[in-house]
Amino acid sequence: MNYGDIKHNLISLVFGEESDLAEVEELGYLYDSLNRAISEIGVQFPYVETYQFDITKEDEEIGELLYIDMTDIDDMFLDFGDPPVLYEKNNTQMYRKFSDYEIENKRTLVIDPKGNIGSYRVFYKCDCEQITSKTRDNHVPELPNKVHYLIPILTAYWLWKDDDSAKAAEYRNIYEQKIAELMNEENKPRAKVYPNNEWGVI
Repeated sequence: MNYGDIKHNLISLVFGEESDLAEVEELGYLYDSLNRAISEIGVQFPYVETYQFDITKEDEEIGELLYIDMTDIDDMFLDFGDPPVLYEKNNTQMYRKFSDYEIENKRTLVIDPKGNIGSYRVFYKCDCEQITSKTRDNHVPELPNKVHYLIPILTAYWLWKDDDSAKAAEYRNIYEQKIAELMNEENKPRAKVYPNNEWGVI
């Protein structure tokens, strides 16, 4: 769902007329409500990106600690994921949790290359770009696709919060119900398929 889709949904949910939305957009109220909604959703369902790198024999021979500042990798870096690092050894295509690292200043990954040759994936949470008057309609908020439909609902809550508490409460209740449904889905066991076609429940 992009910014244009969100506005279209808000016309149906809140305004009824495109001109009413345009007025709120011009006054800046829309941006504040949208950004509050996106930020709140992002706390529970952050968008997770991955960064992949290799530790080579040469790195091991040099023997210097590797420092990876994630803000240099992605200026939208917010925090490390859970788990932060997975490790693949000997091109097996099977990644395992890796714990032989340290994190400095909440953003820099420190790894000793000695004995740790292989491929790594770093999982990290991304911040969301603020919606402003310059945001194009084709902009897609940096949130998981499965929660995009929640953005208009929670935005409606913030838009009505100060003007109509009853309507605001209605949208908040809908939002909380949808969040509960999503959390139930998140907690269900998932099947994991391995390269040799074996599978297990995680």
